[in-house]
Amino acid sequence: MEVNAVENKEKVKNSACGCGSGGCGSHSGSQNSQEISQDLPSRFQLLQPGDRVVEFGSGLGSDCVSAAGVVGPSGKVIGIDISEKNINNAREMVDSLKVSNVEFRLGDIEAVPLPSEFANVIYASCVFNLQSNKQKVADEMYRVCDHNGYVCVSDFVIINDIPDALRKEASAISGCIAGAEKADVFMEYFRKTGFTQGGIVEVNKMELPVELLEKYLDADMVKKYNDIDSDEGIFSVVLVVEKPETCSAETCCHNADKHKN
Repeated sequence: MEVNAVENKEKVKNSACGCGSGGCGSHSGSQNSQEISQDLPSRFQLLQPGDRVVEFGSGLGSDCVSAAGVVGPSGKVIGIDISEKNINNAREMVDSLKVSNVEFRLGDIEAVPLPSEFANVIYASCVFNLQSNKQKVADEMYRVCDHNGYVCVSDFVIINDIPDALRKEASAISGCIAGAEKADVFMEYFRKTGFTQGGIVEVNKMELPVELLEKYLDADMVKKYNDIDSDEGIFSVVLVVEKPETCSAETCCHNADKHKN
């Protein structure tokens, strides 16, 4: 699994989950890419007509509706969210839009109410870092993902430690910053559960307000935090990983460590 994308930082467009130029492996991206609106997040390049798609943490459901337009009537999109209010609002929206290939289910993404190997593509945007048991969430992504299917996760990571007080205040800008860990730790959740192909495909340096940084950092560090070429600061990353075609002792399903005595 490649992890050196963070080391080769590149300023990218402000997409929350831009999953590269079509992904890797046999699932080569949308066959009707010319029909995908330029207003849609580029993660939808991973999708093909007929795909089964699951969003972990679907919120009000707008991304699910967008994905439904890409996978078409032969596809299916399911949003999972722990908030009953979000689920009800999302259901009302799809009913009003008369979208028939989207479904929302109330559930915890640490125990997703879906069968194993259901989804061709799973995505999550700024929810992974909010979870109390990130390994369990990664395990569930692996379980629900079909062989040769893809998982796309957008969230925040760090390379070097940041002051706790700065982290806390920055999380008011984006809540998932609170759970940001070092990039190699973030990657390890997915490697451990069985994903062997893929890695971080996009890196975006998060620019924080100077007045916020000046409360916790000296002038030199303030400059580094907003310098795209510096390892200091907070990074928005996009991870795209592929589930192996078959399980083996090395890529054993759903995190072998949890089965140890």
